[in-house]
Amino acid sequence: MEYFSWRCFFMALLIALASLFMIAGCDSGEKAVDEITGNRAVKQYHKSKKDIDKIADQQAQRYKSILDDENKQGDEKN
Repeated sequence: MEYFSWRCFFMALLIALASLFMIAGCDSGEKAVDEITGNRAVKQYHKSKKDIDKIADQQAQRYKSILDDENKQGDEKN
């Protein structure tokens, strides 16, 4: 009985390793590994953070240009 359990253990290990190499060997496998390890969520977070920073900078520039336009119009009226 002892021989049978070790044989099953090694067969399960072999299957697990083969499936791991198959997942890691293809492009979709990389996505699957990223999904499992949580790296995909971290990448999305960093991308979203950059996008938000970019939007905030654009809004600040727009706000500044509006203030500049108002100041110019105020100076022209005076």
